[in-house]
Amino acid sequence: MITLYPNEKILMVVHKHWIAFFSKIIIVAILLMAPAVFLGFISNANGINSETIIYIKFFAINYLMIIILVAFLFWMDHYLDLWIITTERVIDVEQHGLFRRETSEFSVDKVQDITVEVPHMLATFLKYGNLRIQTAGERSFTIKDVPNIYEIKKTIMDQITKRDYVGP
Repeated sequence: MITLYPNEKILMVVHKHWIAFFSKIIIVAILLMAPAVFLGFISNANGINSETIIYIKFFAINYLMIIILVAFLFWMDHYLDLWIITTERVIDVEQHGLFRRETSEFSVDKVQDITVEVPHMLATFLKYGNLRIQTAGERSFTIKDVPNIYEIKKTIMDQITKRDYVGP
């Protein structure tokens, strides 16, 4: 659970771009079709008794349950990996598997450099990329395949400017 400081407001919650999840779902879809193709070949084969077909269907159903579990883990990893950008800090929540989560945060005033990387042509068309933030500490924070990277950079830079600005 993330607790906000007094007068701190959430500006953005950033998840990975849908294309990062889509590539994993393509793999799952191909793996889901494999038992149907296999069962189609087996049902047309002669000389296989009904008891063997029952065992094959049993293993196919177990295989499908495992693939659905893997798809759920892919979705959970995609949905629960996020960055929360507030007026005071940036919070990085990284989900590792079912029960392990790593949460890091840094204050906006510790930001030294923000690097935006658009890795290839598809990323240019779909407007996503990688964002790396170097802080005054030893660690740099990176989020990959994030949509609207320039908007995120601008939001963080605006907060840095507001904190650095000392009014009259």
